[in-house]
Amino acid sequence: MRQSARLAAATLLIAAGVQPACAAVPELALPSIIVPMAVSTVESQPIPLPDPVRAMIEAAIASGERKDVETVIALAKATNPRSLADIDAILAAWQAQGKGEPEPDPIRQMLAAAMASKKDGDVEAVGALAKKTSPDRVADIDALLTDYRAKRAAEKRAAADAARAKLAASKFWENWKGEGQIGASHSSGNTDSVGLSLGIALNRKGIDWSHRLRAQGDYQRTNGRTTVEKFLAEYEPQARIGDRAFAFGLGRWERDRMAGYDARWNVSGGLGYKVIAKKDLTLNLKAGPAWRQTDLVYGDTESELTGLAALDLGWKLSPTLSLSQVASTIVGERTTTTSSLTALNAKLSGALSARVSYSAELDSHPPAGVENLDTLTRFTLVYGF
Repeated sequence: MRQSARLAAATLLIAAGVQPACAAVPELALPSIIVPMAVSTVESQPIPLPDPVRAMIEAAIASGERKDVETVIALAKATNPRSLADIDAILAAWQAQGKGEPEPDPIRQMLAAAMASKKDGDVEAVGALAKKTSPDRVADIDALLTDYRAKRAAEKRAAADAARAKLAASKFWENWKGEGQIGASHSSGNTDSVGLSLGIALNRKGIDWSHRLRAQGDYQRTNGRTTVEKFLAEYEPQARIGDRAFAFGLGRWERDRMAGYDARWNVSGGLGYKVIAKKDLTLNLKAGPAWRQTDLVYGDTESELTGLAALDLGWKLSPTLSLSQVASTIVGERTTTTSSLTALNAKLSGALSARVSYSAELDSHPPAGVENLDTLTRFTLVYGF
């Protein structure tokens, strides 16, 4: 259909252009040497573009088909050489409207959209798909991807340098992040119980140093008797001594009257290693000597030199679900204590999350009348800041 239209246009243009340009000029009795000059002068004079040809050009432009416009314009120029000024004016007006611009390249558009998002994985996926569907454009696509990778690497280096400089200039009390959690319970009837759980955790990551603070309190009364009374506070600094190795210190204070002590102090230090250091999975191991002092409920005080071994695990299961595990064992001459805290965190909205945690503490030689295994399950709301 389109070829028929172009053929019709060609026929019309040729028909319009074969009219003798000097048909209306009368024959004059001029010397033979002058006649060619007169005819040449008349034929070189511009004339208005014939209306049928103008109408055909306007119809091609109205169709919106670039190829049709180019075909009609070319034929119009070939068959109407004395109307080039009018044809060029029509062509310039069409190009000024933007319809004379090159047709968009869908591959470049697709890659440009992916690159604008700055999601490197998406860009690589789109590039691989483009090369698979357009094998004749592989070199062009690779050039675009190479340029993008170089620019992104430069952007990341600049951002990392800026963040490092800002961190180096910050004060100790700046750049802390943390979370607070709260949980409560109440029951009545056969068992009259009320409980409260509060906690806060703060951490700060520097260039060579990081700091962690944690405090936790749990209290519960059942049938008029205190059944849970646990408090904990600890501080742990770490110093980086390699890409994965670090040195640490740990100070901890605990109180658990139900477990038989008013206060228990632990001070330790040593070396640690980041076994796994991925974005969604981390695992740190650490160990070192420790000193522990326990003030028992009955008034006695025990102190001993011990050894500490611990692990910290963090696993991001999905964008909204994460699992953490903190465990440690303190081995002493008389008593070995193993503690564990497992928590499952589910993001609700924004900075608010719900958490269920299970803590267990096993003491090889607890005070008289105290069970050697103590556990506690918490359901809390967590707010990050």
